[in-house]
Amino acid sequence: MRLSALGLLVCALGVLAGCSDGTVPPPAKAPVSGTVTLDGQPMGGGEVRFNLVGQPVLTLPVQNGSFSGEVFVGDNRVEVLWEKEGPPHPMDPSQKLMVNTVDPKFSGPQSPFQEKIPAEGATGLTFAVTSGRR
Repeated sequence: MRLSALGLLVCALGVLAGCSDGTVPPPAKAPVSGTVTLDGQPMGGGEVRFNLVGQPVLTLPVQNGSFSGEVFVGDNRVEVLWEKEGPPHPMDPSQKLMVNTVDPKFSGPQSPFQEKIPAEGATGLTFAVTSGRR
């Protein structure tokens, strides 16, 4: 009899707690748009990555120097990359290595770009980067 009373108590607590798995929903997203220049010219390709701590990176493609899409609201670190085919892979010469043509200082934790994205979004964002190899 004691076991069934304990089981009833556990079920009651489960109902009171609800069905939540304890995870926090992701923050809202907002529209953003802007331009990217590489060495003073519109960047012809590549991507802009928005990083909000604790959330997956959201990547927006760059076409003819412009990007647009939705990213998480909040303080984002922004990275700019443009990977192109490079030299042959040393382990498999039939494959090419991908090389970031943008200076590495514009990607990763050291990126100088920080954007606070408000709930209404942000337009006119501008990121000026330089080539990685001159």
